[in-house]
Amino acid sequence: MPPMMASGVLTPSQQEWARWSQDELGKAGLGDARLDARVVRVLNDFISAPEGSIPRSSGGWPGAKATYRLFDNPKMDPQVIVERHRLNVLERSRAEPIVLAIGDTTMLDHTSHINTNGLGPLADLDHHGLLFHPTLTVTPQRVPLGLIDFDTWVRTEKDFGKSNEKGASKRPIEEKESFKWLRSLVAAERFQRDLEDEETKVISVFDREGDVFEVLSEAAGPDTRSGLLVRVAWDRRVEVDHPQKHVWSFMEAQPLAGSLTVTVPRKAGSKERQATLAIRFAEVTIRPPRSRPVPDPTPVRIFCVYAHEENPPKNTEAVSWMLFTTEAVRSFDDACTVIQWYTCRWMVEIFFRILKSGCKAEERQLETLERLQRCLVLDSIVAWRVLYLTTIGRELPDLPCSVIFEEHEWKGVWAFLEREGNVPDEPPSLQEVVRMIGRLGGHLGRKQDKEPGPMTIWRGLQRLPDIAGMWLILRES
Repeated sequence: MPPMMASGVLTPSQQEWARWSQDELGKAGLGDARLDARVVRVLNDFISAPEGSIPRSSGGWPGAKATYRLFDNPKMDPQVIVERHRLNVLERSRAEPIVLAIGDTTMLDHTSHINTNGLGPLADLDHHGLLFHPTLTVTPQRVPLGLIDFDTWVRTEKDFGKSNEKGASKRPIEEKESFKWLRSLVAAERFQRDLEDEETKVISVFDREGDVFEVLSEAAGPDTRSGLLVRVAWDRRVEVDHPQKHVWSFMEAQPLAGSLTVTVPRKAGSKERQATLAIRFAEVTIRPPRSRPVPDPTPVRIFCVYAHEENPPKNTEAVSWMLFTTEAVRSFDDACTVIQWYTCRWMVEIFFRILKSGCKAEERQLETLERLQRCLVLDSIVAWRVLYLTTIGRELPDLPCSVIFEEHEWKGVWAFLEREGNVPDEPPSLQEVVRMIGRLGGHLGRKQDKEPGPMTIWRGLQRLPDIAGMWLILRES
């Protein structure tokens, strides 16, 4: 159990987490009411202490034993859990004109857990674990809405490196790992149809690995309602009456539409920077690959946006994005919109960072692949929630903090940090309170400092229940 007030009952902060857990996964539909209730309880334990081990987040051995028993139960189906969570994602999406469904893959490395059965090789035969390909929905303002698909698998040593074998490219897509992109696209299409709202458009967003002809063909099909935006990996043949017969040379020959300045995120060994991109766009017809057969060889009519940094800083790799999209691009503003959507793809990278560094998903010692998969689905929902709490203060800073935090929470934090002066009667802005929580997590909060990051916010959130509970005790006394 998470810490309680002296009276032995949950503080309002902990009650709020319990309500959220119930709203998100209550009556999950696992076929057993007790099992459904246990899922809610474990989700509440995980969100209350996301960085803790299972014994710590469960409050001791009895709770941990019940959690282990849950993950050992074959009725605890991750797909059922995602379907229950997905119902809430649908409701959160209905008011949005655009929903971006970002698919991506990460490797969960459990090499150090030598007693875990059922794992497979990752990037090499020395590292073992499982692969995870979720589909995360976000708004163009980068507010994460939740997961709509959850795909995990393991490679076998027998199949490792099979993609490099002669004739491997001629295997049907259903037998390749690249099928994950088609699965994610289908999940977005199903989500689009379930919304039953023509005013909300769902657009799949993939990086270069998602540039698969079958995906392009499916997305451009006449019966597909959702859209696609994918970064181009292959210099595909284009069907044009033009000297340039491949997409790169064809797009380089297009007239300059304008320039756009974007922020390039910080990477290891490099700082965040601004890049000015030259923008070109055109509608193209893509021919099927000649190197392998495809189920439908019909050429695909699609729009292309080319954003290229022509004068990058010295010793810096130029930003260069070639993007295919099913959405009409007929103006410079349309092209800028598509580029802005693509930059939202980095939200899934932050999600993976929270999952691994915050939820410690790679440190789970559960001995079997099936238990890891059942635990991973709850860790993923917790990681989404933390990403949401981190993001909303940046993207919607002027909202009152009461949309997220209870009165005793923001007043408790205010009183704890601003020890001189009165606590305000009216809720401050969401951005102010998120910054305060960042200070609880170690952020210095100086004028020249950037906004606190996800892990800093997370650490601050772990201190919030105790501070809010103490505020209540002092106020009552």
